[in-house]
Amino acid sequence: MVISARHQAVQRAISDLRRGGAVLVRDRDNGAFLIRAAEQINKDTLTDMARLSRSAPYLLISPNRALAIGLHPRDDAAACSIALSVEQDNDVVRGLIGDIPLNADINHLSILAEKPSSVAEAILMLMRVARLLPAAICTHFPSTDHAALRLWADEHGVLIVPDSDIRRFETISASLLKEVARARLPLADAEDAQIAIFRPGDGGTEHFAIIISNGDKMDAPPVRIHSQCITGDILGSLKCDCGDQLRQAIRQMAETGGGVLIYLAQEGRDIGLVNKLKAYALQDTGIDTVDANHHLGFETDHRFFLPAAEMLRQMGVTNIQLLTNNPDKISQIEACGITVSARLPLITPDNPYNADYLATKAKRTGHMLD
Repeated sequence: MVISARHQAVQRAISDLRRGGAVLVRDRDNGAFLIRAAEQINKDTLTDMARLSRSAPYLLISPNRALAIGLHPRDDAAACSIALSVEQDNDVVRGLIGDIPLNADINHLSILAEKPSSVAEAILMLMRVARLLPAAICTHFPSTDHAALRLWADEHGVLIVPDSDIRRFETISASLLKEVARARLPLADAEDAQIAIFRPGDGGTEHFAIIISNGDKMDAPPVRIHSQCITGDILGSLKCDCGDQLRQAIRQMAETGGGVLIYLAQEGRDIGLVNKLKAYALQDTGIDTVDANHHLGFETDHRFFLPAAEMLRQMGVTNIQLLTNNPDKISQIEACGITVSARLPLITPDNPYNADYLATKAKRTGHMLD
């Protein structure tokens, strides 16, 4: 399997950004943008980026984050730019992105709305895929001379990534998934079970499947697509229903003759564990799970079900009965080419800690919990 150099470059860019490094995101029509993760800002970030690019720095945030701090982008905005001075206080920047409380007057700030399908949208996508807050410090290289940009990048040790490669990254990674190991795994609620691990050829995120009895040989097996929840699945957190749903799904499959559980490494609706815990801290102030995600600049749900569809196809499963309370999950997995012949409800008891969470799921994301 040959992995393109351009796909590998996006992987390297993710690693560089998580370490606090800079990346050049190239737009075919508008030059290139030197970016760093805003949450990695230090005392030298703004001056260094302005010096390197010879242009003024600005902050790129999502429309949801702009609304959370009282700025009002256009309805069609895909991202929002805020001009910064090189003397800007780092804590103000960190407050603007939601990394710390915002304790500054920002009435003087103005925002510029960025259009859908713009390079700005791709930059925020890259931050999210890197499991960082969707916010970037940017400077602009107006030149469209690719040779000159390449020379500059080589001299400064900075990676160049086209914005189009960022948009394709998750889809390509999902298409590269292959089963790499399988073993018998007796479970407390299903003794006749196997576990199969899937790894993408690019060396990225691994996902796994639990096959109950001969679930992968059934005509339309019960299938649960479960997103990783370390706090609920492993630690037994009472704040959510994830662990209860995981175990209930396995029990239901065992009791009805088999099924397949797809376990996706998409913590916190695919914003990552660190950002999920930041959202938990916000929930402790009284806002709900949806608004907490929006406050940090995320959408309500960033999960991506193409990996699940690819895993099912490789097991020969294309027609399923989906264990879910979420109608959006049905439409998303069907859009990936899997037929959902029936929805099987997955009802678990609530508790004093997750009652509000479950009510929010029903009211704001359409979950069918009755």
